[in-house]
Amino acid sequence: MHINSHRLRELRTARQWSQEQLATLSGLNLRTIQRLESGAKISTESLRALAAVFEVPAESLLAGEPIPSQPALRAIREGVLRGLEFTGTTSRADFWWFALAVAMLLAFAEVIAEVTNPLPMQIASLIVLLPWIAACTRRLRDAGLNPWWQLISLAPVGGILVLLYLLTYPTKAEQQPVEVSTI
Repeated sequence: MHINSHRLRELRTARQWSQEQLATLSGLNLRTIQRLESGAKISTESLRALAAVFEVPAESLLAGEPIPSQPALRAIREGVLRGLEFTGTTSRADFWWFALAVAMLLAFAEVIAEVTNPLPMQIASLIVLLPWIAACTRRLRDAGLNPWWQLISLAPVGGILVLLYLLTYPTKAEQQPVEVSTI
């Protein structure tokens, strides 16, 4: 658990207590108070002691839990939300996280289709078709390629492999326009 160090300092200074006074009143070590005000983790016992001294709920002293970085979930969510948007670009990492989600959805639909009938697979394929084409369009544009390269996937066997290779290209750096002066 992390304490909200700003709130702790604010409560202490509002009562015009020094760190030493707070340490004495709470029964904690001065060094512990100093560490907590600099944002260190807090034990349950220390949290209870400080909450009792300040007469506030213990939860009010805690910092909001930091949300872990979840680029995969963000990329999948973004891919779904921009499912029918053919403008703009999609970074390489975001595209491949979305591609993984599409592959997992289709695999899940295939498993269900094996048990029941082929309808779930057909429905899932139709649902992901346009978002997949849109994501490929944005990714090819991000790589500096023409989105019409997607048509190569219609070529038997090798076409899809060529498209997948093109989708791995790194992001193309923005090119500055060249000014031409006439004399």
